[in-house]
Amino acid sequence: MNWYRFVIAGAVVAGAASGPLSLESAAASQPPITWGNLAFIAMGALIALPVVLGFQAVAGKTNMLHRGWLFFFYAAISCTTSGLAAVILAIRGAGLAPHAFLFLVLGMAMFAGLGIVNTLFRRKT
Repeated sequence: MNWYRFVIAGAVVAGAASGPLSLESAAASQPPITWGNLAFIAMGALIALPVVLGFQAVAGKTNMLHRGWLFFFYAAISCTTSGLAAVILAIRGAGLAPHAFLFLVLGMAMFAGLGIVNTLFRRKT
């Protein structure tokens, strides 16, 4: 069995376990998170991720590009899983608010940014 599967499973378990803590930390943010903030966070991750990894590609550091892509891939899995757990907890609890979607939006934006990086800097074989 490939070790990547163990790392992915670990990211899913860690994200699901951190769901209550991520919901609590997002709820405690000052000023409170609004729907507009979520859009800003999503666009920031969507733009920043290809820029950061793009610098590695332009510098010719393909190994660092690959390692960075893998790191952000596992981070996106963890953020998305944590966000899903937080949304489920919010539905079962006091109700949905923008802060409940923070980590879900961040994880999904990271996946979209990784897709952009994959499209722009795909290895030619």
